[in-house]
Amino acid sequence: MSKENTSGVFKSRELGRAYALQALFQLELNPTAQVPNWENEDFDDEQLAKLSPSDYKEAIDFARLLFDGVIDRKEEIDRKINAAFNTNRTVANTDPIDRCILRMATYEMFFIKTPKPVVISQAMELGYRFGDTGSRAFLNGVLDHIE
Repeated sequence: MSKENTSGVFKSRELGRAYALQALFQLELNPTAQVPNWENEDFDDEQLAKLSPSDYKEAIDFARLLFDGVIDRKEEIDRKINAAFNTNRTVANTDPIDRCILRMATYEMFFIKTPKPVVISQAMELGYRFGDTGSRAFLNGVLDHIE
């Protein structure tokens, strides 16, 4: 499902974002899916093998924080995203993987207070790895207009 990461080993937060995205996407496609059991999930063993135990814990904790935050504040997040669209488009009629990335990035900007340029950069990377060819530009454009 993912494209090769040319930058080497993921930092723990980057890996946490990828884990949270996978879990959100699974729930998006199957709303009756169970919430992940973060410590026992099989995400990406090659990447996990490269993490120290403390980095692994940080990645899982960050994934859980993002996932739970998006689920808990989805309506508020969707309002912010919908306000950023300059067309009749809504978050509901956005590609599911892009929708999950937008929600997660918006949550991180407003509730974790990660700087907007960092969030946009990380969202674009996720769009490259998991989305379509136009995902990066789409995500950049929408996230840049979120206030």
